[in-house]
Amino acid sequence: MPFNLTQEQLPLINMLLRIAVMAGIISLVVGFRFVVEYLLRASALRRAQVGFGVLLAIVFIAGVLVRKLVNQAAMDLSLEGALIAGFLGGVWVGTGVGAAIGFTCFLIGETVALPFYTCVGFTSGLLFQLLGVRGEIWSFSLNPIFIIYNFIERLFRGRLDRNFIPFLLCLAFAAVRYQILDRLGSPRLLYGYVPRHSILMALDLAVLVYTLGVALKIASNTRFEMILREEERQLIHARLATLRSQINPHFLFNTLNSISALIRTDAGKAREMTHKLSAIFRKSLEDYADAHSLADEIQFIDDYLSIERVRFGDEKLKVVKEIEPGALGAEVPSMILQPLVENAIKHGISKRKGGGLLRIAARRERGGVEIRIVNNGPPGDTYELDTLFLRGTGLRNVYERLQIYACDDGELSVMPWKDGGVEVRLFVPRIDERRRAVADPCHDRR
Repeated sequence: MPFNLTQEQLPLINMLLRIAVMAGIISLVVGFRFVVEYLLRASALRRAQVGFGVLLAIVFIAGVLVRKLVNQAAMDLSLEGALIAGFLGGVWVGTGVGAAIGFTCFLIGETVALPFYTCVGFTSGLLFQLLGVRGEIWSFSLNPIFIIYNFIERLFRGRLDRNFIPFLLCLAFAAVRYQILDRLGSPRLLYGYVPRHSILMALDLAVLVYTLGVALKIASNTRFEMILREEERQLIHARLATLRSQINPHFLFNTLNSISALIRTDAGKAREMTHKLSAIFRKSLEDYADAHSLADEIQFIDDYLSIERVRFGDEKLKVVKEIEPGALGAEVPSMILQPLVENAIKHGISKRKGGGLLRIAARRERGGVEIRIVNNGPPGDTYELDTLFLRGTGLRNVYERLQIYACDDGELSVMPWKDGGVEVRLFVPRIDERRRAVADPCHDRR
């Protein structure tokens, strides 16, 4: 049996559909990156402001055309569109969007719409600029129940609730539209509907405010989410900087101890180590990046090993590098290998009377790069990472930075080497093709 809506039921259904339509429109609009970036900044670039206004104008003009072509009143959010454009974009965006909506209505014969919606957009934008910085819009709520309750509650305490001001603005323009429609006696000059019952009128006004409230809430939540992501990104970047800064003092302390020991026995070697140390720190101060190529990392390791060779001599510290040419371009965290090489020398090779061998190997593996650092020092045991972390900051630092960089996809293992000594295996997954900053939150980089 077909279901037919009566003349009284149809406006009621259209009222409720307006909330869903507005939610869909704003969800679509805030899906554009430039819109969110515009909402994040109180003083955005003029190009972003124009783009935001054009996008709003297009979607609300489309609603007017759909209403005209298929007679679907719920798609026409002309008043709500002009108001929300002013609330979110200020005077220029509100005026522009209101004028664009009004001009579209003017072209289809609704001549009063052009000055009316232009005035709506201008006034709503001006209101929020007069209330303060554009960002203050995010502290307002357009839930009519809470607005009225908070207004009365604060009024008894002798205070004025500023949240009541945009609420009154919405009601004022709805009342003006009612008056225009009532006096014109025809919606052909300004499209709209005047409820004939007080209950329906109250419901229509409540739906208007709720519709704007839903739009504002979606935009506000999207903005706050981006703010939280930016704060998370800054925290990750600060953590990376802190972890990296731990390496320099650790490395500097050990090297200065070596220089101090050589001053009395071999002043020439002490002087040479001092020069090499200054060259290394000059280079590290110029490199602020969180990541660089494996070739750059190997170059830093070569500079570090040149200092260690001064201490041990070329005969006691032999270095073998087995690095595939294709692995040199892989992106790795800055100074990720230095603590591992230092540990191999300090806890392995330095324990042998005749010195030892340090092997550094790298190859492409599973789209990333696998790096192995092996020393032939005294035989080691099977180590658990948690146990090794308690012994010093170097290995723990490497592991934490690897997890930040690789979003838990990196691997670090320490195991005895078959000929004595220890092998450290490091796997860094490929992330350079993702074109993401290392300090981005992991959920943004996956």
